[in-house]
Amino acid sequence: MNPLRLIAAIALSIAWLPAVALHVPKADDEAADTNSAREAYFEMRRINPYDSTFDAAKARLAAYSKFRADLAAEQGNKPLMQQLAALYHAEVWQPIGPAPILDGQTPTAATTTSRSAVSGRTNAIAIDGIDGVVYIGGAQGGVWSSNNHGYSWTPLTDYLGSLAVGSIAIAPGAHAPGQATIYLGTGEGNFSGDTYAGIGIYKSTNSGRTWQGPLGTAQFAGRSVSTIAVDSANPQVVLAGSTTGYAGIEGDIPPNAAVRGIYRSSDGGNTWTQVLPTPSGTLRVSRIVQDPSPSFQTAGATHYWAATTPSSGGGALWKSSDSGQTWTRVDGVATGLPGIGNTTFTRTWITATYAGSNTVLYYGTSDANGTLYKSLDDGATWAAVAAATGYCQGQCTYDMPVYVEPGSATNVYTGGAGTSGSLPSSFMLTTDGGTTFSDEMVGVDGNSALHADIHAITSWPGSPNEVWVGNDGGVFYSTDRGQHWVNANTNLSLTQFQICDLHPTDPNQAYGGTQDNGTDSFLGNIQTLPGATAWSHSDDGDGGFALIDQAYPSNVTHTYYNESNNIIGAALALNGPASQPADYRYFAGEIPGFQTSGMNAADNVLFYAPMALDRGNPTTLYFGTQSLYMANDYFNQTVTQENAAINYFTTGSGAPYTFTIFTKIGGAANFGAATPPLTASGVISAIETVRNVVPNTNATTIFVGTSNGNVWRSTNSGATFSSVDGTIGTYVSQIAVYPRNPQIVVQARAGFTGALPAQNVRISFDGGATWTTKSNGLPDIPVNTIAWDPVFPGQLWAGTDVGVYLSTDEGNTWYPYNNGMPNVAVFSLTANRDTHTVLACTHGRGAFRLNLDAIFIDGFDGN
Repeated sequence: MNPLRLIAAIALSIAWLPAVALHVPKADDEAADTNSAREAYFEMRRINPYDSTFDAAKARLAAYSKFRADLAAEQGNKPLMQQLAALYHAEVWQPIGPAPILDGQTPTAATTTSRSAVSGRTNAIAIDGIDGVVYIGGAQGGVWSSNNHGYSWTPLTDYLGSLAVGSIAIAPGAHAPGQATIYLGTGEGNFSGDTYAGIGIYKSTNSGRTWQGPLGTAQFAGRSVSTIAVDSANPQVVLAGSTTGYAGIEGDIPPNAAVRGIYRSSDGGNTWTQVLPTPSGTLRVSRIVQDPSPSFQTAGATHYWAATTPSSGGGALWKSSDSGQTWTRVDGVATGLPGIGNTTFTRTWITATYAGSNTVLYYGTSDANGTLYKSLDDGATWAAVAAATGYCQGQCTYDMPVYVEPGSATNVYTGGAGTSGSLPSSFMLTTDGGTTFSDEMVGVDGNSALHADIHAITSWPGSPNEVWVGNDGGVFYSTDRGQHWVNANTNLSLTQFQICDLHPTDPNQAYGGTQDNGTDSFLGNIQTLPGATAWSHSDDGDGGFALIDQAYPSNVTHTYYNESNNIIGAALALNGPASQPADYRYFAGEIPGFQTSGMNAADNVLFYAPMALDRGNPTTLYFGTQSLYMANDYFNQTVTQENAAINYFTTGSGAPYTFTIFTKIGGAANFGAATPPLTASGVISAIETVRNVVPNTNATTIFVGTSNGNVWRSTNSGATFSSVDGTIGTYVSQIAVYPRNPQIVVQARAGFTGALPAQNVRISFDGGATWTTKSNGLPDIPVNTIAWDPVFPGQLWAGTDVGVYLSTDEGNTWYPYNNGMPNVAVFSLTANRDTHTVLACTHGRGAFRLNLDAIFIDGFDGN
């Protein structure tokens, strides 16, 4: 193993050299040590810094409603449509994948041959055995269906009010072909740091072709509907469980939000009544399952089990014997099952089957990194399953499903984080009721493997040996209980991007960092199925900022995650976007105890730290923490120093290895200074440079934005900085200098202000000295990214949490522009004038590209 591969932080503990060991936290870790940092990164861009009681979920729904209303108004305004068409030729966003990511991120026991294609985080799976259709739900990718056993997929909900999926339920019983009743619970309930809350429940009575809703907005908007159960004796009775959604387990809770708990509908989802807990209490609900015993399936007397996360005082397993109308506590009452969550936060999970003459239950809790209990007698008595202890490996609040095979008291699957090749693993099977478990992450032939972080497990109706799994890598199934895996990520496009970049001359190359699926590359029209464009997996771990050297595109660099006193910096490779994981031999940054490269490992830093290559001299890299650092000749310096580091450790020298790549710039500038009247400090969140008129020379003018709303400018190559815009406290997500006129600079703001104009786009016409808000037409919504149109002068693109907006007049007015784009958050926009391309990378539906027609524009402006 390459001695510097450890710095890729690829979700395992690996060796620096045989004599020197290092534990690097998982790059995709959702456990407490990194999840709080990820959560803070996500949340600070989606708050109103002036109002701690601001209802961000309600504001997002209002923004979506405005987006759709404005689109309808555009389509009904023929003169406007003609005007806009003349300005941008009615270009359509073209999906370019990843569908899927080839040779994706797989667990530690996987080999090159077992690396499997991946798509993105999948939270829910429901299978209609009558029609032979599988339905899956993505973290922010909506619902997809397959009628050919996962060979291909069709998106069903691209234009609903929320693409964040928490649960999918199919009404049991017979139905005519293509007429299944399906319930979709919006809002992701995994308690991760980048979840979106939902807006309620949608319902389809024709197998997902059309949808009604959202239903239950008063009960579920701003929450996540993590589980839905439809009564087999009376399908008009529906139970739904809600939990915390937006920004994860500790995220913003909207003021006056509906109480989390179990709700019941007796009219097919039209109206809802809270049934657990009482109105004064609150529970986070993970699972509701109907008791499968035929004796307990009578209208009005159906039995249910519910696994919950109590806020205080315990009460984590509940039972209803009257179709969900009333509930009694089981944990701490039933023999052998202790009280759960009495003193600590504990997430739980329940699964049930009917075997012999009894209901068999398995109940998982997050205690001790995963504790499993079982009952063989309808829940009367319980026993701990010792061999399963630790099954969800410290990430139980994020991934902890348990699934008992229908009709079997002994065949049980567990899912979690962890690794593979040892126990406990991310995916295990017991065939003896929990006496022993086996690792089923990698197929016995070594040719297929699951992605880690398991969220959903189910089986094909009538074929209990066929198990389907949803995880951070997408969808997989096995027809032999995990002995061999079939990758079903054929044309699923669920990738959650962070930041992307375009190749300087080739429109068919791009590079982007993703949540838990590494840093990946678009290398042209690689099609696994007609219309499905695959990407190449470039590097493992979490991917953040991803940059291509615009002068020497064989140089690429990206961040993993960043965390104070843990890891700060970026990896690089020299084979361009086509680089593979083994090519990332070099890391520029800080790993306390092992290497230091000129930055301060104790700096406050964003989970996805910003970095930028100089516009006029792209061999220079700027990196932001609470300070601003610069690395001249970044790629060559890093290669030279890291090769020296290899020799240093090979000769047996002790850690740490010290070298200087980065130099702190900015003089005495306090980039974290508060934005009055606010008192919160900040860190650097955005970096931009003005191209120097002297070729291959570092910028004289540098801009820095911060997470608490300040914009700073240097006019002396970073020697000193002055605050030039500190009047608004929202997160500065991006700063972009107009390539045709460097006196024009625009900034995007992520957050809410509670009023219109929303202050989410600001512009300067004097080189950044003064700023004006340019938000007319934009809703009060986070603007995550902004880019100047590469072809049409004066035009701007803005990526928001509800889609893309276009301004044709330097920001004076904005119009929604989702022609071909689903209703999804856009995290990154990148434009390239040489290729006439705009790239939009979304957080849940992959990447989209505009190919702009420049025939009438190029050559007239002289730039």
